[in-house]
Amino acid sequence: MKKFFFMSLAVLMAALTLTSCGSDDDKKKDEPMQPTDKSVEYNVSVQFDQVVLDICDITANYKDASGKNAQEKVTSTTWSKTIKPNGLPVQMGVNFVYKVKEDKMTQSSYTFKATLTQDAKIGSATRNLGEKILDINNSSKEKTIEILNKRSKYAYGLYLGADGSITDKAPTF
Repeated sequence: MKKFFFMSLAVLMAALTLTSCGSDDDKKKDEPMQPTDKSVEYNVSVQFDQVVLDICDITANYKDASGKNAQEKVTSTTWSKTIKPNGLPVQMGVNFVYKVKEDKMTQSSYTFKATLTQDAKIGSATRNLGEKILDINNSSKEKTIEILNKRSKYAYGLYLGADGSITDKAPTF
């Protein structure tokens, strides 16, 4: 009887040693795929009509490669910036502040636009966005100033997640 008991115990122990609690393949199927190349690049560009530069001083606020706030004056009708952040997650974006030069506003009405394009690349994945950020059509001087002041509070951007996801989420400045 003792011999049968010890033999059964030995067979049971051997069976438990060769069995695992779950499949590693099942775990890999449930987890989202992580991109292998996490090199990041953020490109932003704005095309302003000349009249915007004639009636405004424009400052571009943006997030630099370390994620800190930076700024520079817009001096031509095209402003662009390429930023290569050091890692993920990171929030990238831009805000334009328009300081109206009222003494330069001599017309009774204004028509102009500005178009922003931005893209974020993580490895081989890319997200492109484009939109008009100013679209003034035959607006009075007062209405034009009101719109420019309101637009100075808008930010445009993207959030690049640690998992490689790219979503719309404008930063704060």
